[in-house]
Amino acid sequence: MTTKSDDLGAVWRFLSSGLKTWDQTASLLPSQRFLVNALTCQPELKRAKTIVELGPGIGTVTRAILREAPADAKIYSFEIDEKLVETATAAIVDPRLRFVHGSAADIDRILPELGCHEPVDVVVSSLGMSLLPADIRDDIMRSVAATLSPDGVYVQYAYFHARVFVWSPGRGLWRFNIRDYLSPRFADLQRKLIVANVPPAAVYTCRLPRRDHSAAAE
Repeated sequence: MTTKSDDLGAVWRFLSSGLKTWDQTASLLPSQRFLVNALTCQPELKRAKTIVELGPGIGTVTRAILREAPADAKIYSFEIDEKLVETATAAIVDPRLRFVHGSAADIDRILPELGCHEPVDVVVSSLGMSLLPADIRDDIMRSVAATLSPDGVYVQYAYFHARVFVWSPGRGLWRFNIRDYLSPRFADLQRKLIVANVPPAAVYTCRLPRRDHSAAAE
């Protein structure tokens, strides 16, 4: 069982990671409950056999996924920051869950290596898509399309302010419209605004992946 001291330590590690690798972490604080609930209130999650989480951080969304997922589900949580993997692995123990130190762009390669050969039913992403380099972002979406079941669901959140400005210490300012990016890749796209989050965000629930888009991009 984790204590308040453990929780504070985990938050500090998340904050420290965000300060050191802003382009990778894209946040200084874990997601708040309003955003977490919106990410995980998907009907597909309650009956999913295979679930992939991208960017779990210290496991805030992971815990909510575990509460919703069936008892026989398999959950693979991909995190590129090794220290955050260690923190989350020590804090969350569940036979359904496996934390994976690796890139979200490689899930189509890594999952079979872990013995997962079936299509993925749900992908829940907390990645900061607006801050990712375009080639890495495209590789992640290609990998998601390659592994997601035709009737699966991809859930992604984005902060409101990204439409107006995104800032990186090394790249300066730009804009990124996540809806325009996801629309060509999914036939069904729904948005839910989470104004109570800090900062305000939107959750995009994406169904019916367009695999022809990834093929054309390649």
